[in-house]
Amino acid sequence: MDKIEHLLVCLIEECAEVQKAVSKALRFGLDDHAPDNPTVTNDIDIANECVDLLAIIEMLRDENIIPSQNISQMLQAKKDKVAKYMMYAEERGSLING
Repeated sequence: MDKIEHLLVCLIEECAEVQKAVSKALRFGLDDHAPDNPTVTNDIDIANECVDLLAIIEMLRDENIIPSQNISQMLQAKKDKVAKYMMYAEERGSLING
């Protein structure tokens, strides 16, 4: 395994950890916490996992696996797409208070 492959595995793992944190928040609430760690609520756990994911993304950018140029346009395009489908979901009645 080379450095890039290692970072890609880390990316997979961090994505899974974000998924797990979000799943727990949806099941138990953002303000809930693990029984053995009352100081870290689910919203804080999500934030921590997202920061870990961003760190790996930054490392992949440093290795030129993720392009650094045009990133702001790419981010805006994704935000626009999500907003478009949120409006559609709201129109369909599947999104409340969107």
